[in-house]
Amino acid sequence: MPPPPPSWFPFRQANPQARLRLFCFPYAGGGASIYNTWSAALPPTVELVSVQPPGRERRILEKPVHDISRLVEALEPEMRPLLDKPFVLMGYSMGTRIALALTQRWQARGEPLPLGLVVAAGGAPHMQRMSRGNLNDKDFIELLRAYEGTPAELFAHKELMEMVLPTLRADFALADSVLPATPVRVPIVAYGGLEDSHVSIADLERWRELTTGEFRARHFAGKHFFLRTERVPLLEALREDLTRWAPELAA
Repeated sequence: MPPPPPSWFPFRQANPQARLRLFCFPYAGGGASIYNTWSAALPPTVELVSVQPPGRERRILEKPVHDISRLVEALEPEMRPLLDKPFVLMGYSMGTRIALALTQRWQARGEPLPLGLVVAAGGAPHMQRMSRGNLNDKDFIELLRAYEGTPAELFAHKELMEMVLPTLRADFALADSVLPATPVRVPIVAYGGLEDSHVSIADLERWRELTTGEFRARHFAGKHFFLRTERVPLLEALREDLTRWAPELAA
């Protein structure tokens, strides 16, 4: 018997009472598990669907994807059966690009769009940026240290670092992707850390150029990984934004 196909949504718990699905895309090096505890802080009528790209956690043995078009092409048919209810896309850092790429793709085809996009800790992806793909391993590892998001024990184990480097490099290639400057007909709210040295408040504001709808920016204390240090206010803001886009969630 062949093994089961890889799951893009390994932690999904179907909620028959859901009025909205929230798809969450991880940051570089992160996996679906980073969103595991979020459901309890959201309205009970929201079904959280955290997305697991190849090359991490339960998909660690799969080859990671460097090209955002290929990733979206593989992910889209897996998402399609779950788009039968209103939905919102939320991305963190690298994940913001996946969320926008999907929305631009659906808009170009005239397909149903999300009620809103939540983009956190990510600079606007239509702006040119320096690629980090040519960094040697030593410089790339120093870059990881600067983000302060990689567990310290990973740097201490050479073999483990060598095992995860291909996925991290692939993820940074995705994070460096430049997307079309095509605005989407979807409201966007951008979350940023006030002490984030990698994504400035000015960078965050450029997301307003990518929507023909409402734009809001929310600022949190903390650095690039404020989703860890500012979890409570972040989830309060997310709950408020979801309820604004889908008022029936508050009923």
